[in-house]
Amino acid sequence: MKLRCLFLSALCAVAVTAGFTSCSDDDDDWNPTQEGSKINMVATRAFILNEGSYNGNNAGITYFDWRQDTTYISDLYFAQNGKNLGDTGQDIIASGNNIYVVVYGSNYIAKLNSVGVEQARLSFDSTVGKKVGQPRYAVEHNGYLYVTCYGGYVTKVNTTSMVAVDTVKVGLNPEYIAIDNGYIYCTNSGWGSDNRVARISINEFKKAEFFKVMDNPDHILAVNNRIFVQGYGAAYNYPWGELNTETGEFKEIGYCSSWAAHNGVIYLVNSVTDWNTHTTTNAFLTYDTRTNALATWNIKNIPAGLTSTSVSSMSINDKTGDIYIMTSDFVNNGSVYHVKADGTYVGNFQTTGITPRKIVFFD
Repeated sequence: MKLRCLFLSALCAVAVTAGFTSCSDDDDDWNPTQEGSKINMVATRAFILNEGSYNGNNAGITYFDWRQDTTYISDLYFAQNGKNLGDTGQDIIASGNNIYVVVYGSNYIAKLNSVGVEQARLSFDSTVGKKVGQPRYAVEHNGYLYVTCYGGYVTKVNTTSMVAVDTVKVGLNPEYIAIDNGYIYCTNSGWGSDNRVARISINEFKKAEFFKVMDNPDHILAVNNRIFVQGYGAAYNYPWGELNTETGEFKEIGYCSSWAAHNGVIYLVNSVTDWNTHTTTNAFLTYDTRTNALATWNIKNIPAGLTSTSVSSMSINDKTGDIYIMTSDFVNNGSVYHVKADGTYVGNFQTTGITPRKIVFFD
């Protein structure tokens, strides 16, 4: 009993800013305790996956209210589950009332409910009889997760049972993954030795075909039935462009290190660091896939921290269209900068972990 009291006291102590808040009148029809939550939560909640440091066992999840940009819990996963998330938080996705977290170093995917309570997990030590390698990124479609695994596979996982049911061999060290028009697409980085995007029919899920892009491809986006790919490139200058999946032609458009898309517009940041002086410069752009117009993204009253700190990732709240730009020095807790699509700067707040990677939103 004494240990339980100490644990509950610790939960109260991890409030970051103003302490726990009660739900507003808008939240009266949602009760987080019905989902097993140990803490009070607002309905307009968002969760930031913090990667942590490699081999540090310090990946975690920051919980905040996206209406007010107020953080409440230093590590939501620990608060709800009484244990650490693990080593190297790689990806987080939300589907329905569930959250799926890919933990690369610890080699598993956790299925959480919408308040962060773990429901099940799948270890990738041995999946469907194969050593598929550690999981990287995931996408959900019709009750299945499709997961890139560093052994050179895309693995299909039943989201109800969290059991792997099939795999398809792709290229070397597959990274980001997307779905468009009945096909799965993933980049194959090969840690610099591959230059292809793999495509797999969802219905058949038997064999991959390949398209050549830049060296060491990384990110991939499906926007308006078009496929866009970003990578490190042979010169490590972060080229990006469009892959024409009918002709197989890849056309370079520009340079960016992070991006996110909403309503047909891709928001891009090119974060360049001079390692001789250790200074970083960030350039902000937009690309409208409806008009193919590439333009400067003018962020009004942009703070110095957003222009001179490495951008680790970007996420967009589909409910509002607002963009959240995450920065990191890869040693200390990261920061999140909230910007509206028209460039209006809203504010910023610190995450409660190292290297924020992605945000998922609920209401």
